[in-house]
Amino acid sequence: MNWMPTLFRRRKLFDDLSEEMRLHIEERVEQLKGEGMSPKEAERQARIAFGNLALVEVRSRDVWQWPTLESIWADVVLALRQLRRSPGYATAAILTLALAIGVNAVVFSVMNAFILRPLNVPRAERLYALQHENEDVANLSYPNYIDLRDRNHSFDSLVVYNISAVGLDTGENPTSAWTEEASMNYFDALGLQPYLGRFFHAGDGHGPNSAP
Repeated sequence: MNWMPTLFRRRKLFDDLSEEMRLHIEERVEQLKGEGMSPKEAERQARIAFGNLALVEVRSRDVWQWPTLESIWADVVLALRQLRRSPGYATAAILTLALAIGVNAVVFSVMNAFILRPLNVPRAERLYALQHENEDVANLSYPNYIDLRDRNHSFDSLVVYNISAVGLDTGENPTSAWTEEASMNYFDALGLQPYLGRFFHAGDGHGPNSAP
């Protein structure tokens, strides 16, 4: 039901409902009188068949009404009272709800990061990954990368990277950390600029003390 128009014409709906109920009873009275019943008895039988008029009218009006604040508050109080009577059930319900919300938040965060949102780099739709056919992981040796890079005529540039786990010691307890090794043209190809400082560039891979 469309609630907004109903909200502003609710009084007319209530009046129409009362009138329709009255017409139904009168119609039934005339039918019973036509069957030979006295007017008084016909009206009594019609009202018995129709039921409690006040109750029917209230239930019908509820269809067009918003739940009152008192009704909502009563439901909240009843729920809290039931939970207080069964603390074990309440604890299990709250923990289950919290766990479900947490799991859904984590799943959505992962989907949002890897599926729903593209990579936060310029022209992300033009990025491609190269790998050997029939391999689940895009493993490629550095010499093969050099060969592909030098013979490339299809892409603006080719980069190579490798993700690995290392031990990180800051002077206290060593911890494990994930690192990414990348070719010197990595940030140039992605078109990224740092907020502070500088990235390494393709030119940094040449000269004394340089590394690929």
